[in-house]
Amino acid sequence: MGVRMISKPYRIHKKAQGQSLLEFALILPLLVLVLVGVFDLGRALFALITINNSAREGARYGTLHTDEAVTALQAAAVLEAQNSGIVINNGNVTVTCPDDGAAWPCNRGTAVRVRVNYTFTSLLNMFIPTSINMSRAVEMAVP
Repeated sequence: MGVRMISKPYRIHKKAQGQSLLEFALILPLLVLVLVGVFDLGRALFALITINNSAREGARYGTLHTDEAVTALQAAAVLEAQNSGIVINNGNVTVTCPDDGAAWPCNRGTAVRVRVNYTFTSLLNMFIPTSINMSRAVEMAVP
């Protein structure tokens, strides 16, 4: 008494399967480029935060050890960056006394400025030659 309907399973034609594969193949390089770009942006921000922390550590060390040489402040900054995976050397770290214009050691009551320079190289360097010069400076008062 009731009508019984038999449904046929949905079938994708072979042309439609080939079209989907072609569309995916066309969009895949763009998708990979976007993902690598996002990953690279994260690496750049990590490097920027690391060199900022490195400059802060060098300045902090300078405020606590006013009798040390400039190389000790540079070594503290370099060690902080290396502990985070960023490779810099003493030539990337400059120590100045901006208030009195003198070289290290700074006079008491003035500030010590530690500047860290770093060149970030992008993963996309093979397609777009990019390197970003990053620089962060931190000043702290010498007690």
